[in-house]
Amino acid sequence: MLSLLGDNTLYTVLPDPTIWSRVGLTLTWVGVLLGVNRIVRLIFNTWAGVLYDRLPRRRLLIGSLALGAVCNVIYALAFGPAPFLLGRVLWGLAWSGLSIGGNTVVLDVSTESTRGRNSGHFQMWFFIGVAVGALAGGTFTDLLGFQGWLWVSAAITGLAALFWYFKLPETRPADGSGTSRVPSWHEFPIRESLPAAVPVMAVRFVFAGVMAATTILWLEQYVGRELSLVWIVVPLATLTGAFSAVRVLTSIVGAPLAGRASDRMGRRWPVIAIGLGAGAIGAWLMGGSIIWVALVGALLAAITAGSVQALAPAIIGDRVHEARQSRGLSVVLSLGDIASALGPPLALGLLTTLGISGVYRLSAVVLGVAGVFALLQIRIESKLKPAAANQS
Repeated sequence: MLSLLGDNTLYTVLPDPTIWSRVGLTLTWVGVLLGVNRIVRLIFNTWAGVLYDRLPRRRLLIGSLALGAVCNVIYALAFGPAPFLLGRVLWGLAWSGLSIGGNTVVLDVSTESTRGRNSGHFQMWFFIGVAVGALAGGTFTDLLGFQGWLWVSAAITGLAALFWYFKLPETRPADGSGTSRVPSWHEFPIRESLPAAVPVMAVRFVFAGVMAATTILWLEQYVGRELSLVWIVVPLATLTGAFSAVRVLTSIVGAPLAGRASDRMGRRWPVIAIGLGAGAIGAWLMGGSIIWVALVGALLAAITAGSVQALAPAIIGDRVHEARQSRGLSVVLSLGDIASALGPPLALGLLTTLGISGVYRLSAVVLGVAGVFALLQIRIESKLKPAAANQS
């Protein structure tokens, strides 16, 4: 949760011309920087998956969080594309360790009947981090300045790494991987993992890509550079952070509810299909011209992010042997990173031709197609039994 402070600050305020122009960037570079950390994770996720299958979790997680603090220091000192690019590449490395490691720990401490619930709780805290990062990033950028808040973010993340050094337990099974045979470095369960990756790709493209990079521009079309209330005037950056935080609250609630529902049903795909359908409707409404309809659509769409990202790791736990679960997670997250990396440059590039409304309705189509895929998986899921006891 705390590692996301600096990263979500960039997504919340960096697309604002008054911010990127002061730190030596262009809008094109903003799109690249908001996506490049995900592109490099195509390599880093692979390494992280293998390392977490072979090594203790604790050391890798602490090192990843400490590196996240260093990235915030780089952002605070940066002027021009080069140092920002370095920081984003290093953040890609750090987040590979944090996301794959965190999900691996969740599977370590879960059983078949609790994977959905525990994964939902883990994703809930992730979304809390997104909400806190967006709200704090917008608010404290207005109060302390862009660089000032990034210094504070670096300090908080560094203290979190220190806390982990003293308190984080080791969860790796005592026999190493739960099997006497150490799997090959090249054994990645792609076939078992690919179905779970498809809805994650759609959700990551839309929410972590398109909407994360354009929320400040989407709000600006409704309220301008500031929102005048009865007693106060709210600047656009603060408003964007506050709105992003409120939207994520839906995902915070949706993630554990989806996890619990799937555990009780013993099925994941019906819950994913419902979430994707709601997300498609919500994203379509966000492309409208009436602000209250668009706001309702934004909250409805947020259900998707919570349900899908909570249940994808549970599907990996159901279908992949524990000796290869970290690598299975790396397959899902790598494909999701490809989609989310394409989101910011495509969204910002299409603004001139489609406008913000067209971009959001195109996102609705993406979620709808993924929902159809989830419906097709329901029949397949009913015929499959958890493969964890039979695969190696």
